[in-house]
Amino acid sequence: MSAEKQQKKTRSALDRPDLSGETRMRRYLPWRQEIELRPPNRGKAIIDNLPTVAVDPRALDIASEIEPLTVEGVPFFADFRATMWRLAIPMWRRHGQFWRYFTGIRAGATGMQKQERENRFRVGRRQVGPSELKEAIRSYARALGFALCGFTFVDRRFIGAGDDSAFPYDTAVVLGMEMDRELVDKTPSLEGPQPDFETYVAAGKAALELAQHIRSLGYRCVARVAFDMPVKFVPHAVAAGLAELGANGMAITPQFGPRQRWAMISVDAELEPDEPADFGISDYCEDCLLCVRGCPGRALSEEKMWWRGVYKHKLDPVRCWSYFSRFDGCMICVKVCPIHRFGYEACMEAYRRDGTILGRPKGIDRFLARRAARAKHQTS
Repeated sequence: MSAEKQQKKTRSALDRPDLSGETRMRRYLPWRQEIELRPPNRGKAIIDNLPTVAVDPRALDIASEIEPLTVEGVPFFADFRATMWRLAIPMWRRHGQFWRYFTGIRAGATGMQKQERENRFRVGRRQVGPSELKEAIRSYARALGFALCGFTFVDRRFIGAGDDSAFPYDTAVVLGMEMDRELVDKTPSLEGPQPDFETYVAAGKAALELAQHIRSLGYRCVARVAFDMPVKFVPHAVAAGLAELGANGMAITPQFGPRQRWAMISVDAELEPDEPADFGISDYCEDCLLCVRGCPGRALSEEKMWWRGVYKHKLDPVRCWSYFSRFDGCMICVKVCPIHRFGYEACMEAYRRDGTILGRPKGIDRFLARRAARAKHQTS
């Protein structure tokens, strides 16, 4: 075989898409009745090897291809207009916060829509290299009110509907902003500001401002604000070393426990990802479970289960929603968390000393033993 023919054969083999599924996932296009390959998933290796979460990579891969996560996350948000008109807007009016929340949410949504144009026309020459960019982002994020900032690669299995345009670049900046502790402790309440929407508005504005700063340094980027839903924030917060997965399904941090809201920015730069961390929170959660047992809707599974390739306590959104919508919010699984109430250092000191869970009600072990005995008797 001539050298030219050999070269053409080699090029043809390299140009063929990888259909093995080992490095790239597929996306089904119903209108065209076609299957197309998605971009390489650089975040997969990080999530598959988390030190604090058991993951079945093959099961997660298959679930993500056959039935991708929805953009909305839960079925109640599938019709956004219905959610706004029947739930959010009446709730904001009852709390006397309609205009502020409405304009804040609208500004965040409008700002996200403008980003493609801004990336095309408002990105100049690069002012700093990747290593300087990482520190510049951390510093500016801190100044904007993000107490938590980490870096990882996006795992495309956690993008709603497999829409990779929602997060076009591999590098992910993960940002966490603390919710007001006093407001959290007052929730649920039928009056006054709401801790989640207060943070959604502030974090949305700050994330878009940080994205503009990144562009001013010469790098294209796409921000997904705190109330946005296509990219799932919790697994990326864990992957970026900022948090661990809690029994309530939230990202639990040493700084605030579950008391923060997240945003992410996709950056067209090769930035070194941060290492996932083991703070000891996952083990603590398993011996605590106050959020599971304190949930008024019984929406959290007491035993871990395998769900879409991840071993975790599963949230039942139908049970959660029935209570949340009735009382204009809940926050009980946040409020009862000992790390929220007493702080990470105090909780871990007591736990490591003799296994004490701060805030655990006296007599709960006897109650749980009696409940288990009754359940056993009923099934026998």
